[in-house]
Formats: sequence, C-alpha cells, structure tokens
Amino acid sequence: MYFGNPIMTFALYLMVFIYGIVIGSFLNVCILRLPLKENIVSERSHCWKCGHELAWYDLFPLFSYIFLKGKCRYCGEHISAQYPIIEALNGVLWCLSFAIIGWEWEAVFVCLVISGLIVVTVVDWRTFEIPFGVVIYIFVIGALHLVYVIVNAAVSKAAGGTGEKVVTDVVEMVTDNGTPYTMEYTRSFIAGIAHAPWYEYVIGFFAVSVPLLLIYIFSKGRGIGGGDVKLMAAAGLVLGWKLILLALIAGCLYGSVIHIIRMKVSKEGRVLAMGPYLSAGILTAMWFGGPILEWYAGMFVG
Repeated sequence: MYFGNPIMTFALYLMVFIYGIVIGSFLNVCILRLPLKENIVSERSHCWKCGHELAWYDLFPLFSYIFLKGKCRYCGEHISAQYPIIEALNGVLWCLSFAIIGWEWEAVFVCLVISGLIVVTVVDWRTFEIPFGVVIYIFVIGALHLVYVIVNAAVSKAAGGTGEKVVTDVVEMVTDNGTPYTMEYTRSFIAGIAHAPWYEYVIGFFAVSVPLLLIYIFSKGRGIGGGDVKLMAAAGLVLGWKLILLALIAGCLYGSVIHIIRMKVSKEGRVLAMGPYLSAGILTAMWFGGPILEWYAGMFVG
C-alpha cells in the first residue's frame, strides 16, 4: 500500500520490518529450544558451541550477525545462517502482509500467525513434531481475532451498517461514444481474514480438524499426524471455514508436488512432515484466499 508520500511509506514499512526481525530473533529461540524442552523465556541466550552467555550487544537481529561476520565473539565458531535467515524472513513476510492486506488490524493478526507458522515449519521439518505450545499460541490469536470480528460487527450495526465489512471498487469505464464514467461494485471476497460473520470462524475450528481427526483415529496416526490436526483446528479459528478448506487443499497440493520432486531428486522416503506444507497453505489462504474464492465463485456466475 502506498500513502502518497514515499518517505512516510518507506518509514512505515521499515518500522514493520524492524519489529519483524526482532520477533524473528525470538522465533530462533523457539525453534532451537522447544524441541529440547528448554525454557524460552527465563534462560539467557548463549552460544551453542562454547556456552558463553551473550551480551545485549550480541543480540541485535541481523546486524550482530553481519558485524560479527557470522562468528561467535567469544569462541570464533561459525554461527548458523538460520539466525539471520529466520529474522529476515519474518521481517519480509510481515511487510508483505501489510502490502497485500493494507494497514488494518487484521494485518497484525496475520503477521502474528505467520510468526507461529515459521516455527511450525522449521521444527516439524526437522523433528516431525509440531510444538503444542505454538498451536496454543495460534489458537489464542484466533480467539482474539474472533473477539475483534464480533466487536467490529457490533460497532458497525450500532452505526447503522450491516455488521459485515464491505469493500467497493471503482472502475473507470468508457461508453461506445467515448464518454467516460465510473462504476462502483461491491467485492464478495477480498484479501485478509476479517470479512465473514463470527460463526464462520467457529465453524472453521471444526471444518477441517474433525475430518482430519477421523483420519488420524482410523489410520492410527499413519494417515495424518496429531499435530497437523491441532494446527488446522487453531488455524480454522483464524481463517473461518471457507479459507481453512482452501488452506488444506493448497497445503496438500504443495506437499504432493514438492515431496514427489524430493523423492525423485534426493531419494526421500514416503513419510513427510505436513506442517510446512499446511503452513504454506494457511499463508496462501490469508494472503490470497479472498481473490481465489472470488475467482472460483465467478466461474458459476453467468
């Protein structure tokens, strides 16, 4: 989104990026410590090679890695490139979220969910386990988002509105004789996650997770993992039933295509971690779900 003033626009995105890399630094802590069942809050950051506690000036996201040339200040051992990659990735994805959705509160919810999905993706890829604490975190974001939707609807109705978010587009048109005119129309689906009645988000909690739970039970965990079921339940509360269905379809497509390629190229086995692919599907639904649903609905309109 562009504000007309390039300096203000740049400053706002820079601010979002800085917040994003700071949170990305904490994501690295979660990625490394959660699988080891270590405390992610009270324990001081330390070098994983020599164990030396890091000073505050060693912990600037991105910049410390650059200034230290990727090496520990105390033992000289190489620092994993994961640190700057995760920090930069979180910052970039946060900026993209605001660029796609706009400067609205729902973009904040999307950013917070994205951070959780990054942890899910890396940890599940490495360990084939989705940390339950991250699922609870996404569930809490979903619950807060549900409150936001309900309050928004109540305020809209109190002001004489319908209680639902309405977005209109203005299109410049030209008649056959060359006379210009404008046409305004209401969009059915738009980017973002706060455009449905509150009950659609409650339904979303069950829409995908219940069928996946049945698969988990009848396959005894061979068809889908328990962590995947919980992840889709929490994400369903954020997305609503329409977008969580889209997220599942997209995630399965990503997993099928990418894992088949990995099986052919790097001889991977048939077992795959679904968390990364489901996370990619959730991200797709949050960013592009509205336009995709609008395109799909348009196929049935004459």
